Amino acid sequence: MTVMEPGMELQSTPPDVLRTGDVLVMLGHGPLSALIAWCSDSVYSHSAIVADNGDLIEAAGSGVRRYAIADRLKDDKNFHFIDGFRTLSRGGLPLDDADRAAILAHAESLLGTPYPLNSLAMLGVIVAVRGKLPQHPLARLLVREALDYVVKDNPSHMMCSELVYRALAECDVQPVGRLAPVIVITPPTHLPFPDINWIALWEEVGPLLLPQSKLKATLAAANDGARGAASTSIPTAENIPDEELLQRIGQARAALGLEVPTAASEENMVGPVGATLSLDDLRPNPKLVTPQDLASTPDHMPLGRFMQAVVATA
Repeated sequence: MTVMEPGMELQSTPPDVLRTGDVLVMLGHGPLSALIAWCSDSVYSHSAIVADNGDLIEAAGSGVRRYAIADRLKDDKNFHFIDGFRTLSRGGLPLDDADRAAILAHAESLLGTPYPLNSLAMLGVIVAVRGKLPQHPLARLLVREALDYVVKDNPSHMMCSELVYRALAECDVQPVGRLAPVIVITPPTHLPFPDINWIALWEEVGPLLLPQSKLKATLAAANDGARGAASTSIPTAENIPDEELLQRIGQARAALGLEVPTAASEENMVGPVGATLSLDDLRPNPKLVTPQDLASTPDHMPLGRFMQAVVATA
């Protein structure tokens, strides 16, 4: 099965192939979308789950809501492109009607859940550190699990990919968690820091996060951070033997109260970069699941590109 990696482009596909339980991932316009995509080392900044009656369900700034898919696919002023993925059951089997109904029911139960605007910046920093700094796949696994553990798994506020993951992983199917997407640890892409219009970013999210009195200091700090990001090189691969990293992962998991992998599970857990991890070995914090995670998992089959904004030419 094809596993999507950042930068891969899908073929144009009509929207009538979409079914309840499918996943849409997209790249929005604007500085906030550019930052979200960069933080998650991805070409995507937003995700949603396909509902019934021509709707999707998504976590937006106003909270978890239904939105017409037809309207979203026409919205080239706010989105660059929208890709779709077919959710599969474990073993690559298609979902049956009961599975789709369970996914929809759980997604609907989350309608109205507010968006975590007050912690968006913190979560972005954590996702960026988790996804960009470690080069070695074992070190990336260690950093990811540690940060997943540190962030409180609080479903009272909902991020976009968190909503999709919860709709799949926590729906009422047997065995429990059967539709949870398996996470793939992909290598960092070293996407350049985006050219952010900080004034536009402030106009988009600033009033929601900080009082106006802090505007000047916030913009100054953002500009300093951008200059620092542009001049800072990402560390190269760690020169640590795999056996030592395996030992460190075991120690870290034990300290965090997680199951320590046995020799029998190590092959699934620590394969080469891009290898699939066993669901039993890596249970992600839903709060830190990214759109790229939903695109990269082998449990989601690429359907195609459902919208591509037309780029104006001179």
